[in-house]
Amino acid sequence: MVIGAGFAGLAAALELHDAGLDVTVLEARDRVGGRVHSVELDNGEVAELGAEWIFSGDEAIEATIDRLGLVAREAGVDYLRREPRGESAVSMPELDAFLEAADAHLAALDPAERSMGEALDLVPGDERARAVARARLTGTFASDLSLVAWRPGWHAGKLAAEPDVYRRMERGNRSIADAAADELPDVRLGRPATAVRQATGGVEVDAGETIRAEVAVVAVPVRLVSALAFDPPLEADQRAAFEGLPMGVASKLAVPLDGQPARCAIQCADLPFWFWVADGAGGTRRVVTSFAGSEIPQGPLETATGDPRTWLRRIEELAPELRPAGPAVMKVWAEDPWARGAYSAWDGASLGRAHLFERMHGAIAFAGEHTAGEHSGTMEGALRSGRRAAGQVLERLGRG
Repeated sequence: MVIGAGFAGLAAALELHDAGLDVTVLEARDRVGGRVHSVELDNGEVAELGAEWIFSGDEAIEATIDRLGLVAREAGVDYLRREPRGESAVSMPELDAFLEAADAHLAALDPAERSMGEALDLVPGDERARAVARARLTGTFASDLSLVAWRPGWHAGKLAAEPDVYRRMERGNRSIADAAADELPDVRLGRPATAVRQATGGVEVDAGETIRAEVAVVAVPVRLVSALAFDPPLEADQRAAFEGLPMGVASKLAVPLDGQPARCAIQCADLPFWFWVADGAGGTRRVVTSFAGSEIPQGPLETATGDPRTWLRRIEELAPELRPAGPAVMKVWAEDPWARGAYSAWDGASLGRAHLFERMHGAIAFAGEHTAGEHSGTMEGALRSGRRAAGQVLERLGRG
């Protein structure tokens, strides 16, 4: 039994199916993919309202798309190299110089018990460049930096970003989930699980009916793990880990564009949001997509209203060359009942409990980006976690 048909759950199910096991997948939504959510806009372009970027070195994604016969395309823009615009903006050379100095300074610091915000404050340099760096990092971590643990290994231990190549799926990232689900014989949508009981011979899952299996993989976002009723209950330390891991806050906006827009990647220097126009299968996509990370920009952008016009106006002020040509669509992940946030935002206490997210609870294994260590918060991490959980299941069944 696999609970959750996001990337983690589907990866686990594929591994177990390939090993010859009968696998049932339960999914609360009416679609697969979880926090990977591709939508078609009025002009026919595909936009990602959830996870978007395939990074170089994403081995699990590469293996998965090869297995499923899919194609990824270069995005043509750099996820980490963004042009600052706005009142506090500095030039790219100025920002690069600050980040390179930050790398040199932070390399000599002891990161123990220090937040990302505290670490950034210790870097000498231009205050405007610091503000832009803070906006970028706050958005990326989807949390106030004073709440996020400093991790020297993040982005290979560097804040300065070397140019890199990023990709997305030709028909939207959800095409990975759809193709994976097509390989599985028993995927049940609209079936939220409420309880997982361990009984003689295996587990019982309540999901509108009682479904029995030898073992289960729980592959739901971290906020939903502690919402499940486990019998017997989770051990106190593991329950505390699931309940205590902070969840980042993020929203996304996508707007169809007129004409042939130029590629761009623009960071708002005054609020932690950025936006981009990137390539697709036929050249530059006629869509601008924006990501706002942390609680900080949600109020000024008025995301809670469900009305995207305030956010769109901010984009038009920063990039008047873009010409919207249809209704915008917006996704506020904190309001999604089957996510309750964007992705894990690690504080110091949670880093110290990281091993507990992977520990089995009897015949129950756990998967999800929050269990993926240094790959947390990514599609790569979700896929890796599902494969790891499947390995634990096979070992328990004597099939490893």
